[in-house]
Amino acid sequence: MSGKLGNLIKKAMVIYRITLSAEERRILSSWINKGSRKAKDIQKAYVLLASDETTGRQSETELAETYKLSTRSVERIRKCFCEQGMGMFDKKTRKLRSDKKIDGKVEAHLLALVCSEPPQGQAKWKLQLLADRLVELKVIDSISHTSVASLLKKMSLSLG
Repeated sequence: MSGKLGNLIKKAMVIYRITLSAEERRILSSWINKGSRKAKDIQKAYVLLASDETTGRQSETELAETYKLSTRSVERIRKCFCEQGMGMFDKKTRKLRSDKKIDGKVEAHLLALVCSEPPQGQAKWKLQLLADRLVELKVIDSISHTSVASLLKKMSLSLG
């Protein structure tokens, strides 16, 4: 598409507009020049500087080709900056994995369950039954049957 229609469509596709302040441009430029940040942060800095409306915005495809990214990654970087600002570079607290929630208390309860009689109608404990019972007893908020299996293996126990 060319002409006015092509330009209108291109402008309509721009969802996340980035206008960096002088301070933000200075910070991002210093990260690039010094190489004082993680490679991913420097790559994001390049994309943000090239996406700045005040200095001439480059398209997603141009940026993707230049910085060896997908166009979707460029869009995500722009979206993240529009939502969080420079806070997007702060260390993120990651969601705690379920296997990291398992402590000695959970292990002790699991061991007690495995050594106890299985529920009525069951010949032996099944992994999912153990996981459900741990949650039912409010020993842990949630746990998968695979985590129970890993825990049993770690404790050198088996259900057989």
